[in-house]
Amino acid sequence: MNCCVFVFTSISVHAEKGWIKQAKITKIVGVVNGGINVRITPELTGCTSQSGYGSRYASLYPDHAGKEEILSIVLAAYMADKTIAIYLSDDTCKILEVELGGR
Repeated sequence: MNCCVFVFTSISVHAEKGWIKQAKITKIVGVVNGGINVRITPELTGCTSQSGYGSRYASLYPDHAGKEEILSIVLAAYMADKTIAIYLSDDTCKILEVELGGR
């Protein structure tokens, strides 16, 4: 009798300052304050997102000087199914910079 064992693993990144060098956008949410929440793979953990979306969302706040440019890159990556790199400015997963194509 042949038997197979499947092991499922979940890849995640804990919230901390620095680059996530290769990420795929899985969800984009516009929130009530004018900011954007972004969910990616690998999954984030431990974030403090805007509007109570939970620990798996990074946040682009409405007062970010480059909000429109970053949102353009995030949307382009999502629509084209391309990789991005995201720089988080702190352990709450506040988005500071993004790069289309990853690092």
